[in-house]
Amino acid sequence: MTNSLDPIDPNKPQTFNGIQASIGITPILNTFANLSKQKNHPLWNLFLINIETLIRDRKTDVVSDTIANEVITDCSVLAQYIARYCHIVLPPQLKVKPVICFYMTHYEKLPKAFLKEKFPKGTEERWAIRDKIKSLLEKHPFQDFYDETQIVFGEISTKGKWPSRELFDDLCRKFEGLGFRDALMISHVPIDFHLYKYFKSFLILESYTGALKNVKQFGKKVFGDESIPFNKYTHLLFGDKWYLKSYTKASDKRRLKAVAEHDHWTLLPEKGVLASLSKNSPPISLEMLIKPEL
Repeated sequence: MTNSLDPIDPNKPQTFNGIQASIGITPILNTFANLSKQKNHPLWNLFLINIETLIRDRKTDVVSDTIANEVITDCSVLAQYIARYCHIVLPPQLKVKPVICFYMTHYEKLPKAFLKEKFPKGTEERWAIRDKIKSLLEKHPFQDFYDETQIVFGEISTKGKWPSRELFDDLCRKFEGLGFRDALMISHVPIDFHLYKYFKSFLILESYTGALKNVKQFGKKVFGDESIPFNKYTHLLFGDKWYLKSYTKASDKRRLKAVAEHDHWTLLPEKGVLASLSKNSPPISLEMLIKPEL
């Protein structure tokens, strides 16, 4: 066995068991291949992968068992690559063994006060494919392990809890207190990013670009503005392009951006940003910003 992963030609999508893996995951595979060759490898032991992101990367609005099976194949390809990466870089005496968690979230059940009234094109189709994947996995369970890396699937209902909190609590139940410290997430949905607060190290691995983003870069990624940090309060206020609606009009955004720059929000803790907002008439009640447990 080699001590690194082979890169994938982005112009030649890989075929596994007769099914072509999504071109969207090729940059992800190459990121793991490149990292496996570095001297200082990131030592993640928890990998959180949003099934809806893999569906999106298929770029399809066709709802069928075939598409659902192809996404499951992408899960298999990713799991094998990640497991091989872990085998290469993680020390054998590691007490907390690596886990890959593929999760399916019912974002449509988010609190209506924050949910967009109109979703991006293809959203309902992705949900339908998600449901087909769940049905297929119930009939034919996914492999539990690749090498010493455990594979789990989770369904996030969002009943009573926000998705990030529900997923964290579910992982704690499965793994007795969750001893993971370093997590990597593959997701395009900003609601999921709030898991960052539960880990010492938390990065997003983007599909299509294969780029790694840390928490300080989430504000630019979600809001398109480096002066606005990503946290509970800013997210509930400004929303995102996928599921959370914005409570700010164009004039509010300009005014609050000026406040963010003046008060140096990127240097403040979350409570400091909330204090700054409270002094500058946010277009939403402070209770609506404080109460949700993201």
